[in-house]
Amino acid sequence: MDAPAFELGEQLNNRKIEYILHKDLWDKFNFPHLDLNINRWSSIKYLNDNSTDFNNDINLVPADKGGLYLFFVKCPILTGMSEYPLYIGRAQLTQGQNLRKRVKEYFQKYSKNNERPKIYKMFRYWSENLFLAFYPLNENDEIRDVEKDIINYLILPMNDLIPDKEIKQAIKAF
Repeated sequence: MDAPAFELGEQLNNRKIEYILHKDLWDKFNFPHLDLNINRWSSIKYLNDNSTDFNNDINLVPADKGGLYLFFVKCPILTGMSEYPLYIGRAQLTQGQNLRKRVKEYFQKYSKNNERPKIYKMFRYWSENLFLAFYPLNENDEIRDVEKDIINYLILPMNDLIPDKEIKQAIKAF
């Protein structure tokens, strides 16, 4: 194998992520009063063109609400068909926290250190194509519950903690 092929192989391997697609888990999601259709979420390009700072659209993320946020990669080749969700999180509305502050913390805290390896990997390999979708919600209990269920039933590749004990054990076992 020549050096360029080896280097390409190494690059491809470092960018490999795994998705678990399981309809039975999806069917357990039960928040009929919420329309979580991604078209109802607002989305922005997360970082500027050279990935050194936030895109100006970060100011569209509410600073007076809590809610859910989703980091995803958007491939420019087959637009609308090649978007890959990576990480779902929550921001509760408290005196010290809100949706905008929480989503900004990821770049400020985790993009340049290895404190959270999967989040670091997300920035290292996909920062120029990283987008953020957000869904404002008002009730902190609902924010926690919906985020927990989305993590359990979608099992996104950059979420480390699986709240459901049975699902977590099953993933560990296999």
